[in-house]
This record gives sequence, C-alpha cells and structure tokens, in this order.
Amino acid sequence: MASNNSRQDDAFVEHESVRTSFSSLTVSNPRMDLISRLSSKTSHTISSPRIDRMPEPRLQTTMLGDLDNLSGMEGSRYSEAVMCFPEGNYTGMVNQAGKPDGRGTMRFNDGSVYNGEWQNSVMIGKGTCTYADGHTKYEGEWKKGVPNGQGSFTYSNGDQYTGRWQKGLMDGEGVYKFKNSERYEGGWKQNKHHGNGKFTYKSGNVYNGQWRYGMRDGHGMFIYANGDEFAGEYYDDKKNGVGVYRRADGELEIKGYRNDIPDEGVRFSANRKRAWEVKCDGSCVVTSIKSAKNFRENTCMISPFLAQYLDKYS
Repeated sequence: MASNNSRQDDAFVEHESVRTSFSSLTVSNPRMDLISRLSSKTSHTISSPRIDRMPEPRLQTTMLGDLDNLSGMEGSRYSEAVMCFPEGNYTGMVNQAGKPDGRGTMRFNDGSVYNGEWQNSVMIGKGTCTYADGHTKYEGEWKKGVPNGQGSFTYSNGDQYTGRWQKGLMDGEGVYKFKNSERYEGGWKQNKHHGNGKFTYKSGNVYNGQWRYGMRDGHGMFIYANGDEFAGEYYDDKKNGVGVYRRADGELEIKGYRNDIPDEGVRFSANRKRAWEVKCDGSCVVTSIKSAKNFRENTCMISPFLAQYLDKYS
C-alpha cells in the first residue's frame, strides 16, 4: 500500500494558474494600448490584460469636401468614394450623407486597417481588422463597431481565440489556443471561462468540468499527466466538498475538502480488498471493508456526479 500521501498533496497544489481573466475591448481602457503592450514582457497568461486595442467603432465626421463634386454620387444612394476622416483614410461605398455604408476599407492613422462591411460609419457585418504590427488580427462578425457573433482573434504573440463574441467580449462557445501549446475549449462569459470547459495545460494535465466567471466551480475532473485523477466539487477555484482521488496504480481515496485542504476519508487498495481510514493529517488506520463501503455509499448519495464516477471503479 502506498500510505504516503505526498504524491497526492504535491499534485493537488501544483501551481498552474487558471488563465481566465480578460480585460474589456473598450478603447478607453489604458491597459489596451497596443504600443505599451508590445513593449512589455512577451510572456503572457490569459489573466494578463492582453486584449489588443480595437479602432474607434464610429467615425467622428463625414468626408472632407463637397458631396456634389464626387463622380457618380448624384442620383445614386450608394457610390464609391475616397474620403478623409480624422481617424484615417477610407476607400469604399458611401451613402448619400457621405458616410461609409456597404463594403469599404479604412486605413486608420495608428496603422491598423479594417476591410469589411459598414453601416452609416459603423463597422457592422463581416470584416477583418489587421493591426499595425501586422500580426494581430480579428476576422469575423461585427456589430456597432465591435466583434459580435462568430469570429477569430489572433494575438501578436501567436495566441488565437476562435468562437462567439458579444459586445466586443468573448461570450459563448469558443476555443483559445496558446502559443505554448495550452488550450481551453468550452464556454465563455464576458471574456472569462464560464459553463463547461476543458483546459489542457502544457504539463499534460487536464481539467474538464464546470467554470464560473474564470474559476473552476462545480463538478469537475482533473487528470494528471502521470495517470492520477481527481473527481469532485470545486468552489472559487478550489476543491470544496467531497472528492475522489484515484491513483494510476488503482488505489482510490474518498475524502472531503475545504479550500483545497483534505479532510478525513477512506482509502481502498487497488484490488478493493483492503481499506484504511484516512485522517486529516494524512495518516492511515486499517478499517473494515464494510465501513469503507458505507462511506462510499454515503458519498454516492450526496453526489450523483461522484456516484457515476465511482461506479466505474468499484
């Protein structure tokens, strides 16, 4: 019997940050300044405020010049024109008011370029915005000048998110791929992991379960690269409630947890013919199989999620 709990405890406290907090795409947020971001350190996690600066969603003025002097403008609701705005130069379709409407390209003064659909000077529909660095790019659907609907955002460091957006934020189902090979696939809410999702870490560890605004919350499984598994309840990104730790060699422990700290429980041998009572300090005392099974049955009554899991390894 592997009575030493250090393998389990070391695995549980592995410091892999849950990379989940994003800043807003609102251009008024100073943290989103592209120049300062590019000049900062190149190593990032999801929790870093790395969302690239979006161009202004609405142009401030109509074109500079006399509409009547534009070729093809008279008698037509939509015409193609080359126009200057305080934010940059525009080439494409305009309406009778001289505002971008239809398909067109805006070359912003900061070096970014938007090519896509417009409505009354606002980016609406499908379009692609490429930023001054030539690497950062959003391609997809827009509404009121910000990503909304299905779209893909490629970051300057090589990370990429593809999925649903709402009001400029990652919201809905989506996949975030990190340049370092890490990956999150699942639900999002306001730029944070939310709902059911799977995070694969660089180490090979995997968390698959429920999230709430960027933190593990609810039922989930943490699968370690060495073959060990934890199945149980999380709250506020920590193990809280009843959980099952199954080692790769088949040994199985059922214990309570409070803020990641294990409580009392029971341990079964790999062949389920021996059992021990596990104390809070990790020490073990031999107990009867009947007593351990009663503990197991009580756990199944408390948690249908764990009942289903334990049924596979009874």
